[in-house]
Parts: sequence; structure tokens; C-alpha cells
Amino acid sequence: MFPHSTILGPLFWIGMGLLYALIIVGARIWAQDLGLKMTWWKWLLTAIWYILLSVSISGAFTLFGENESRAGYYFLGIFVTITVILGAGLWRILLAGIKK
Repeated sequence: MFPHSTILGPLFWIGMGLLYALIIVGARIWAQDLGLKMTWWKWLLTAIWYILLSVSISGAFTLFGENESRAGYYFLGIFVTITVILGAGLWRILLAGIKK
């Protein structure tokens, strides 16, 4: 990722870890602000969706990095499309408990 660098690689992964930690901690606050009534199974579905999104994007960009651009575009197109559709379904499930 960062050829001939001894510090940029670890700094990148430290930054990514901090970003993921902030997103995970912020999810609880975000749900409270929206007035979502989150149960354990809604949190589980949300976590599974987030992991699926992360794996879809990282898998595609790994293929790009391996000079397999065509496979990366297919991977990105198929799995991110599926993830977006599942995310829309999850959003409807999460909003089902809100009274307007």
C-alpha cells in the first residue's frame, strides 16, 4: 500500500481502526437521536449489514490493487448493489417502531 515506508502503513491502519471505533460508538447516539427503538436483534442485523458493506468494499478494492480491475468492478457492482438493497430493507425494519 505504501511502498518503501515504515511508518505510513501502520498509521493508516491505526486511522482505520479509530474510524471504525467512532462509527460503532456513534451508532448508539445516532439511534437515540432518531428515536429508534433498538433491540438486540436490530443491533445484530445492523452489525451484520455493516460488516457486509465493509467486506464488499474492501474486497473490491483488494482486487483493484491486484490489477484485477474487471473482477473488482463486478465484485463492487454485484455486492454493493445487494448490500444497498439489504440496507434499504434494514432501514424499513428500523423505522417500523417510530411513531410519527
